[in-house]
Amino acid sequence: MVASWVQRRGDEPLSDGPIDILSPEGEYVGTYRTGATEMPDAFGPDGRAAFIELDDFDVASVVVRRLPTDVR
Repeated sequence: MVASWVQRRGDEPLSDGPIDILSPEGEYVGTYRTGATEMPDAFGPDGRAAFIELDDFDVASVVVRRLPTDVR
């Protein structure tokens, strides 16, 4: 099983806030402060997460990163 990532609302109605991480059992693991990381666009096997990033010309690329063990 994998951890759950929950994006909270920011100070403004349409802004992103902190991301809370919960264990598969629903226990609180920790929080990424606002701006520390983006919410992954997809999760993969072995603790990998995919992020879609845009360059200066709005060309999309997929970046895959391995998540720390405690937030998988």
